[in-house]
Amino acid sequence: MLKLILGRAGTGKTTAVLRRLCQAGAERPQVLIVPEQQSHEAERALCRMGGDGVSRYAEVLSFSRLANRVFQATGGLGEQELDGGGRLLLMYNAVKSLSGQLTVYGRPSRRPAFLQSLLATVDELKSCCVPPTLLITAGQDAGGPEGEKLRDLGLICGTYDALSAQVALDPRDRLTRVADKLSKCSWAQGKDLWLDGFTDFTPQQGEVLRQLMTQAEHMTITLTCDHLEEDEGGEGIFSPARKTAAALLRLAKKERIPCEVEHLVNNCAGKNPALKDLEVCLFGPEPKEPLETGGAVELFQAGSLRSEVEWTAARILRLVREEGLRFRDIGVVARNYGAYRDLVESVFPRYNVPVFSSAMSDILDKPVLALVTAALETVAGGYAYEDVFRYLKTGLTDLKEEDRDLLENYVLKWDIRGSRWTQSKAWFWHPRGYGIPWEEGDRALVERLDGIRRQVVAPLEKLRKNPKKTGTGQAETLYDFLEEIGLPEQLKERVERLRRTGQPALADEYRQLWEILCGGLEQCAALLGDTPMELEEFAHLFRLVLSKYDVGTIPVSLDRVTAGETTRQTGHRVKVLFLLGADDGSIPQVSTAPGLLSDEDRSLLSGYGLELNQSQQELLYREMTTVYLTCAQPSCKLVVSWPIQGPGGEERRPSFLVQRIQRLFPGLPVLQEEELKGSFRLEAPLPALEQAGRSEAACRALEKLPEYREQVERLRRASALERGSLSQRAVERLYGRKVPMSASRMDKYKSCHFSYFMRYGLRAEPRKPAGFTAPEYGTFVHYVLEHVLQNELFRQTEIPGMERGLTEEKRSRLRQLTKASVEQYVAEELGGLEGQNERFQYLFRRLLRSVQAVVDNVAEELLSSQFKPISFELGFGRDGALPPVEFTSEGVTLSVSGFVDRVDGWVHDGRIYLRVVDYKTGRKSFDLTEVWSGLGLQMLLYLFTLEEKGESLYGLPVEGAGVLYLPARDAVVRGSRTMSQEAWRKLMDKELRRSGLVLDDLKVLDAMEAPGEEGYRFLPLKVSRSTGAITGEALASAEHLGKLGRHIQKVLEDICGELARGNIAADPFWRGPEKNACRYCDYAAACHFEEGRGGDCRRWLPAVDAGEFWEQIDREQEG
Repeated sequence: MLKLILGRAGTGKTTAVLRRLCQAGAERPQVLIVPEQQSHEAERALCRMGGDGVSRYAEVLSFSRLANRVFQATGGLGEQELDGGGRLLLMYNAVKSLSGQLTVYGRPSRRPAFLQSLLATVDELKSCCVPPTLLITAGQDAGGPEGEKLRDLGLICGTYDALSAQVALDPRDRLTRVADKLSKCSWAQGKDLWLDGFTDFTPQQGEVLRQLMTQAEHMTITLTCDHLEEDEGGEGIFSPARKTAAALLRLAKKERIPCEVEHLVNNCAGKNPALKDLEVCLFGPEPKEPLETGGAVELFQAGSLRSEVEWTAARILRLVREEGLRFRDIGVVARNYGAYRDLVESVFPRYNVPVFSSAMSDILDKPVLALVTAALETVAGGYAYEDVFRYLKTGLTDLKEEDRDLLENYVLKWDIRGSRWTQSKAWFWHPRGYGIPWEEGDRALVERLDGIRRQVVAPLEKLRKNPKKTGTGQAETLYDFLEEIGLPEQLKERVERLRRTGQPALADEYRQLWEILCGGLEQCAALLGDTPMELEEFAHLFRLVLSKYDVGTIPVSLDRVTAGETTRQTGHRVKVLFLLGADDGSIPQVSTAPGLLSDEDRSLLSGYGLELNQSQQELLYREMTTVYLTCAQPSCKLVVSWPIQGPGGEERRPSFLVQRIQRLFPGLPVLQEEELKGSFRLEAPLPALEQAGRSEAACRALEKLPEYREQVERLRRASALERGSLSQRAVERLYGRKVPMSASRMDKYKSCHFSYFMRYGLRAEPRKPAGFTAPEYGTFVHYVLEHVLQNELFRQTEIPGMERGLTEEKRSRLRQLTKASVEQYVAEELGGLEGQNERFQYLFRRLLRSVQAVVDNVAEELLSSQFKPISFELGFGRDGALPPVEFTSEGVTLSVSGFVDRVDGWVHDGRIYLRVVDYKTGRKSFDLTEVWSGLGLQMLLYLFTLEEKGESLYGLPVEGAGVLYLPARDAVVRGSRTMSQEAWRKLMDKELRRSGLVLDDLKVLDAMEAPGEEGYRFLPLKVSRSTGAITGEALASAEHLGKLGRHIQKVLEDICGELARGNIAADPFWRGPEKNACRYCDYAAACHFEEGRGGDCRRWLPAVDAGEFWEQIDREQEG
């Protein structure tokens, strides 16, 4: 007989099953079948319900343990099965044997990652009982690319099955074999079977259930749904369970087995009324009246993932202390638990909250396997820095930590890789960089480093030079390498030491990892055999083989919080549940099914009667079911939290679940982290100790604990220290009375005073690689433009006999000029390209193409403009053509020097109008917001200085015509191949459009550029088609430019004053997470920025448009 017990979450289905199972135990054996991840919890629940004697008549099985019971009774338990690594290697052999026969997957078939997708496809096909022959038939009938894809997959899966039959059984066929065994024996006869915790069953599981159904006295299955009838179009939270119920009833009817359906009422005994209401209304109809939580539902908005986890740990402690809960009564889940696992496992112990993560960790991160994979990737990948030091930093080599650190600094300094590691000639590069005189001790250090290098490389080179280029040969050589570096002995010693120090779980993990490693090598040797294989292919394949294993862990105590993925914890009943990460990027979380079959493929196969797993749309419905089951878990309290900022600084918003809860409980407040001011960190001693420097209450509380008293005293002394400011004597010794300043230094100072102090006061330079590296694009472009634009082509307003603009003849001439400039740059600056590697040479070929586009654009502008280049790299101070710009205030003199990339001039009415042009190779543009705040003043400062002192240089009175940023970057224009030259030119013009300020004088603007039918091509201005009016934020009147000059003078005076007063505050400018002074700061490790501590603060730069900017300038002058 088949009985279905239906009911919503929390109606007592599991309790009813356990009670009835125990009552029926006196009559016949009882078997409870649950999902794999719920088996441990189900065994505990059954023991609580049935007492100590329950094991005499009942047992808890998962489908995998059920298979073992059947094989034990019918034979087959001892048959050899492939493990995860073996399956992958067998798939590799299957794909390799089909070389040349595959159409769609011929090219990617040798990629190890592709094998993983193939195995996922095999898993799906086997679980759905779809044989490879049907795939081939469907593919041949369908034809076209879709058919060829199915045919390829059928061939691969069929070959895999054939090889598996020769070697060992595929574990994914276990249930198929179970169903076959059950058809020939009566294992379930005389038993009652109970299935609880399932939402649906695969066709493979369904076939097992069919056999069991015909044998068992009773089969009872619980399903979470309110009724059988599908009234939500298949899109409701109960639709998957209804679909399963209908399939089971059809199956029973087909087998002529009587059926019964029981509906449990929604009594939810022992559950908080607010949580009952939430379960009913979350995906149900709106309540007639607003609901009250009574404290059973809480919402918390954190600033970050870390603070979210910290608050959760603190809240758990309060629940245990104040409400009498045990840790085991509390669960923590997240839809994307992988993002939280490391935080939970590190933060919870600091708060003295015991926790067990019910999740698989990345086994390749374990030191034992990291050493092996890093060693293989080191020798296969040419001794890349990341691979070498991942290998050395596992702590399992015989290299001393001090030697490793010295070696790392040297390798980073000289960018050592490839043959430099293995050369027979001794290392000879200076340990402190290029061009530095040798001092006593330098040569001894280099000699020591060379010895360390040879010690590291010796065993690795044996691995690299292995002559046995087969699967077995590579596996044997790798094992020899592990023995040579002494890994077996080191692991044995470590395991014994861990056991002596009371860490048996970690000791057992190391033991398991060694067994996994040896097992993987044995699989490779046995299954790959004499298959030809280069080291690089073996390295990728063996890494993938190791990833298929996992290390078993068990909870270290029964009284602990269980944390994990929502999908794994829906059957775990708790009193209090914390749902982390309830933001709109995580809930709902829908991804495509694993494997290579798309929704289109599934639709095509369904036409042949082949039903596969869920489509993406069905997965979304299942996601809603998971959300429902998660929220229905707790009986006393549900706490939902989310961060407003992700790990990368991206914005996070509350998910639909939070919004729905707020709509159901309109009086429910959202607790926000900033309101708490870190008070939750006072719940445990260790986090409180970190807060003690800012909290007197924390200090007083910790002083009562003897073990923390001394640390609190040290914190009190440290908390009294502030960044402070430099004394006048310190300012003079660090900077002098005359402070040299450049445009970059000014920007650094106005960006953050502490960063300037570190760089130019303490002269703390970030570590940089030594030697000559590939040229930076900016230097290259500056050089080429300077040399090309000095040609006589750009000195004439119009070349006789040639039309204005860039003709083909001029374009050809430009090509020659550009090529000559590039060749001159290579010869002068780099000493030729002959000794450079292919990547270096490719970089230059790419730069040549992009710089030519910039040169063409600039040439077209200048050839049609009356403004002509008259100065390049015009220097101010430091032996330049003009003296430095100097300002004195409070006893400190700023001496600003630097270079102007280009000055263009136009002579009119006895005066010379000048515009300053700056080449910008990045994405920076002229920004009035930054100008107002003292950033990006270089061009304006030089323009105003030229107005004042330029007559001595040019022989005519000077008028400032403007400043322009020229985007001399590697412009990338996206478009189709059929794009016309004119369309491409327009896109390039848009990419290279200037930005800046220009004088609002029609004659000056016409001299710069005469607008065409489409307006201005180069200047950042617009022309009205109807009135001809010229507009744009770049326009500035002569009066405003004069006021702007006085504003810049005030900024420089402020800098003088701040320097004199010794300001070294950490006050970075801030325009958001993507644009601020901290983002790429070299001194973050020394800064320890804390908002509100001492002078530490973010200086927000409010955005201003042109109108607001000039209004502020006017008010400043009036004041």
